[in-house]
Formats: sequence, C-alpha cells, structure tokens
Amino acid sequence: MEQTPKASAMPLRIALILLPTPQFDINSAEPSTLANYQTLQPELIPLLKAAAPADMINITISDDSDTNSFESQLNAATEAINNGYMVKLATATHALLMLPALKAAQMRIHPHAQLAAMQQVSQVDVNAQPFQPGSHALNQALDQALNQAKRNLSDVSLNESFEALNSEQQFTAVYSLIQRLASRTHVRNAVELGPKQAKSHYWFSEFHQNRVAAINFINGPQTTSYVLTQGSGLLAPKSMLNSQRLMFVLQGNNQQQIAASITLLKQQLDSVQVTDADELYLEQQQVLLGIMHDNLVGAAKLIQSDNNSTYHAVIQASSVSDAKQELAALNQALPSLFAEQADSSLTNQGLIQYKTPAGSYLTLTPLGSSSSNGHSQAGLAFVYPGVGTVYADMLNELHQYFPALYAKLEREGDLKSMLQAEHIYHLDAKHAANMSLGDLAIAGVGSSYLLTQLLTDEFNVKPNFALGYSMGEASMWASLGVWQNPHALISKTQTDPLFTSAISGKLTAVRQAWQLDDADAEIQWNSFVVRSDAAPIEALLEDYPHAYLAIIQGDTCVIAGCETQCKALLAALGKRGIAANRVTAMHTQPAMQEHQNVMDFYLQPLKAELPREIGFISAADLNAKQTVSEQALSSQVVAQSIADTFCQTLDFTALVHHAQHQGAKLFVEIGADRQNCTLIDKIAKQDGNSAHQPCSTVPMNAKGSQDITSVIKAIGQLISHQVPLSLQPFIDGLKREQASCQLKLANDTVAASNEHHILREEV
Repeated sequence: MEQTPKASAMPLRIALILLPTPQFDINSAEPSTLANYQTLQPELIPLLKAAAPADMINITISDDSDTNSFESQLNAATEAINNGYMVKLATATHALLMLPALKAAQMRIHPHAQLAAMQQVSQVDVNAQPFQPGSHALNQALDQALNQAKRNLSDVSLNESFEALNSEQQFTAVYSLIQRLASRTHVRNAVELGPKQAKSHYWFSEFHQNRVAAINFINGPQTTSYVLTQGSGLLAPKSMLNSQRLMFVLQGNNQQQIAASITLLKQQLDSVQVTDADELYLEQQQVLLGIMHDNLVGAAKLIQSDNNSTYHAVIQASSVSDAKQELAALNQALPSLFAEQADSSLTNQGLIQYKTPAGSYLTLTPLGSSSSNGHSQAGLAFVYPGVGTVYADMLNELHQYFPALYAKLEREGDLKSMLQAEHIYHLDAKHAANMSLGDLAIAGVGSSYLLTQLLTDEFNVKPNFALGYSMGEASMWASLGVWQNPHALISKTQTDPLFTSAISGKLTAVRQAWQLDDADAEIQWNSFVVRSDAAPIEALLEDYPHAYLAIIQGDTCVIAGCETQCKALLAALGKRGIAANRVTAMHTQPAMQEHQNVMDFYLQPLKAELPREIGFISAADLNAKQTVSEQALSSQVVAQSIADTFCQTLDFTALVHHAQHQGAKLFVEIGADRQNCTLIDKIAKQDGNSAHQPCSTVPMNAKGSQDITSVIKAIGQLISHQVPLSLQPFIDGLKREQASCQLKLANDTVAASNEHHILREEV
C-alpha cells in the first residue's frame, strides 16, 4: 500500500539560511570568526548574539544506516523546529541553518529560502519498471507537496528530479537549489549548449511573482518531494576582483612619480609567493587580496580629495605574473607617452593614452573632470545605442555581482519583459537575432536602463551630457530619470501599429508614401552598410526614388528602401554593400507619415524632479546652441525630439561633432555591445588633430567578452580619466573575498586537526 500523508497538512514555513562554512558554531564564535560572518552574512549576527546554546541542535548528514537517511534526518530537524529549536544540518562541505519563518521574521533575519512542503510516497510494487519521469509515485508525491504548500503546478518555475542519490548527495542538491534561489540564478544543466552559450543567467519570474521550486528524490519504490520558495535574503554579491582578476591604481604628477609607483607595486607583488603552476595557496591569496584592498582604499581617498594626482594609471591582470608583465610594459611605455605630451610642435593635441588587451590603461589627457589638465568643463557623455545591438545571453552574469540592483529593478517593473528574456535567453542562440523590431527596441532600452543604473547607482558616476544613436534617444530619456514610468512603454511597443506594421512588418507607412494599394505586391525592403561619404550617395538618390540615405556614420553610410533600387544604387556608386536583412523604415522619408504617431507614442509624463545637471543632446536639432536640459524640459519637447530624430536621416557624425562643440569629450556607451564606440573612434580618427579633439570612448559591454570584465575595464578607464566615482563596490567585494579566504583557512585548520586526531587514535 502507498503511504499517503493527509492532504490537509499545513505548509511547513521553515526559514533556510545557507552557512558560509560547516564550522559555523552559534555557541562559540570567536571575535575574528564573528567579523567574517558579519562581512559575508550580516543576517547571522542577530542569531549569534541572541541564541542560547540550548536553542541549537546540530545534525550531521550521513549514510551510516537506513535510519539516518536524508528524509529521516530532515524529519527530525522539522520536528525540532516545531518544538522551538533551531537546527544546523551539515556535511563536511556544506551547512544549512533552519528555523521557524516566524522567528526569523521577528529577529529581522532574511532567509535565503523557505521550505514549504515535504511529502513522501512509497510504491508497493518494487518489481515495477525502472523510474520514468511522470511515474505514479512521483506525481503523487509532488501533488501532495504542492497541496501542502498551497501552490499549483503552474506556480513552479523549476522542477528537478534525481534518482538513486545517497543522503549527502541529496543534501547537496537541496543546498544547490537554495543557492540558486538566493542568487536568482537559473542554471542550464539539463541541456546541451554550444561552446559560446552561457551556462547560467538571471532567474526571471513573472512580475510580482515569487520563485517556487520543487525537487524530487526517487530511491527505489520511494519518492520524496520538497517545495521551496524564494526567501527575502540574497546571497552576498560575488567580488568583482579576486586572486584571478586583479586591479591596481597608480598615481603620480609626472613620469618619475608614476615610475616610482610602478616600482613600489612590483616590490609588493614580489612578496606574494607563487607556485610553479602560477597558482596561489590560501595564505598567499590573503596577501594578494590585502595588497589590492589597501591599494584601492588609498586610491579612493585620493579620488575623493582635493589633492588629486594629475595622472592615474590602472593595472589589470589575471595573475601575479601577468600583473608584473603589465607593470613592466607600462614602465617601458612611459618615456614615449610623456615625450608626446611634451612635443610643442603638436597643435590641437589629441588624446594621449596607453591601453592593453588585459585592461591596463593610462591617459595623459584625462577628460572626465572639470579640473583635469586645465580643461574648464567636465566632458563625460553617456551614449545610448540604437536598435539591433542586443544579442543572445547578453548580461547573463551581472546579477551575481549586483544582486541588490536586480532586486530593485525587479520591484520597479517587469524585468523579464524589460530585457525580453524569453528571446535573449532562449536555448536556441539564433533566436535573439530574429526578434521583431518592437522586441529589439524593448531589449535595447532595457539593457541600457540596467547599465545606466549600474553605473550611476553602484559606482556613483554622473554624466555631464547624454545622446543617443537613433532609438537610443528613447533609451536616453528612459534611463536617466526623465520619464515617470518608462516601463509603461513595454506593452505599447509590442502592440502599437507604429512598430508592428507601419515602419516594420507590412510597412504600411511606406505603402502609403509610395501610393500602393492592397493589390500591389509586398515590398521587398532591406538596408545596406556601404563605405562611402554621403555626397556621392545623395547625388544618385534622384534616380532611385525608393532608396534612401538613412544614416551617416563616420566613414560609412546606411542606405535603405526597395532592395532592388538599393542594389542598383550601389552598382551605380561602384560600391559593395553589406545587407542588414532587417525591415525598418526609420530615418527614411516614408517615416514622416508616422511623425505625429511617434510623438503621441512617446508623449509620456515626466518626473517631478528632473536631472537638470545633464545636458541632453538630440540628433533632431544639430544647430542648437543649447542642450535640451538648458531649455524647459517638457513631455512635448521630449516627444518632439524623438519623433524628429525617428523620421529624418540620422547624421551620427554631425551629432558627435555637435556634442563635442557642447563640451562632450569622453563618450561612454551605455548598452549592449560597443558599436557606437567603434563609430565614434572612426569619426575621431577621420577628424585627426582638429578642433573636435580630444575624444575618447569607453564601452560598458562587448559581445564575446565576459560581462564583468567589460565593466571592470570601463571603470578602469574612467578612473584614469579622473571621472568622479566610487570604488566602494570593489573594496567591499575584496573585504568579502578576504573574509571567505580566512574562513577557508580556518576550515582547513580544523580539518587538519581532526585528521591528526584520527591518526593518533589509529596509532
């Protein structure tokens, strides 16, 4: 017979907290250990201070006998918790603290997850076929667990099943699930992935819906199902810097001082003992982390002081030996850099910079501070890319480094829709490339919005100017605190005819402009990137009335329209074009049919407090002597700006020059990939040593690079350009990394002591 628990069983409501070490002892924590817990998991401190020794029960997970199965041990823990105790479940490698959810709430402790249900079903027929997903026992156990948790199967966003695991393996699987809930990480461990596909990404949920997970263990005729829900606690952010990802800041007012800083850092790194395999033991990791921490603390104080050094060099590397090589290469480059600066024959001197693939960077023409090198005005500009820069699995790992930011964005709006997660994180990597224009627009704005908050909230970077490439103007207004509710545009973009059929899809605006009726054939529309100046193309447009010069961008242009006429124009031009194979009539004359509709679409209420310190620069009026922020910002002004840009040829070259005339010098691309940085670099190269110089670009993201590496490299460049910012995210991460390392050392000491004790007993 099957053992069927009562269907009316109440939810368990047990708070679950992951412990950073199995040696966690609520009764005898030393001050140094307490400090480490305070750094890694401050939610444990109330327990350490308030709990009496008698309140705590320790249960070790083992497979010594059938009576000590994981299920029986968890049953014992549950019974103890019902009687008012706290329980620590542990193996040699993992530990979990369990207590009543009500008690956790009273103590203002934020658990990582909650255990809502546990149900076990035994199937009599032990000679039945081997377990198959969907078997009767599994279904019944899960149904009963969901019933106990007061949940439906549709609430479950992750349902895992394992067969024939021992108790320690079952505990590890549950521990891993709690980790994923607490870090909001979805792991793709059940499917085959391509070599470039992400192994995990943010665990998205429906707006205002908690994550619910089920885990099932099948051992012979017995199935046990558990239902867990997300807790209010988040795992501590992963440290951006560690013993495999190094960053140091060197200061100096001249070549000699920077060289002296290089020598000092090299001496410090020489004290770190490296193995023959270029690896570090825990003790040496501690030494290296300490050097990095002290270096950045000193740099942060100098950045915030009035006695800021003239130059900041940033060293980045993946190991101690690589860092030494980066130092040696910079030291070798210093004479030529300062010689270039001292060359009085250079008029309108442009950017003087040194950079390496590893991310090391030094500029002798810092552009980010109002006091930089005699410049009268800070020139930091945020640049927002247009449609089509998003790509599969973008930003897949940032949530682990900035969990509080993601939690904030999730509270504010539908993050899943904002990033078009079902497209971007689809298991088919080609899916993202085939998104509709509306979905591309949403994901583009969403990625820019996220990266803007990352830069402004986490690192306290404030731009002096902002501009956008094409629909990047909409990203600009949405991301920088102008619109009251930018999330309201998500559903509109997916359904409004403006994006679904007017300038994309059936191209109804184009059909109207070309005076086509329903009987006429579908328009074969395409756009082509061609290496050419605008003038030769403009001279041919009259002969090809259904081809348009859509975009001017550095040494290339984009023509769009009837595919046949575009190809004919290219032939007449004697140029080869690269087809974009995307249907959009933005920046062409037919788009003017939709000008009023574009205005109506983007006519959004503005916030009561607007960012008056930012100069917004629009491609709609390249003759403006003022930035938009110097005018009266209004819903009408913003909507008019977007509509004008949307419906006319985009001259991105002129827009960049216009921004430079307004005072922009340092262009930081805020969005997926780095296409705008590439274009601006080409424009700057074309300009040469002209009045538009100096100019520098900084990408926040780059397709094919690790997300966090791109962020660290970007911050490194901003430091060298003396942009006012906070290094606290780096410093706090290093503190956590040091605390974790110290706990590992303590664990190793305890393990070694136990092993020695066992050996003595054996002798």
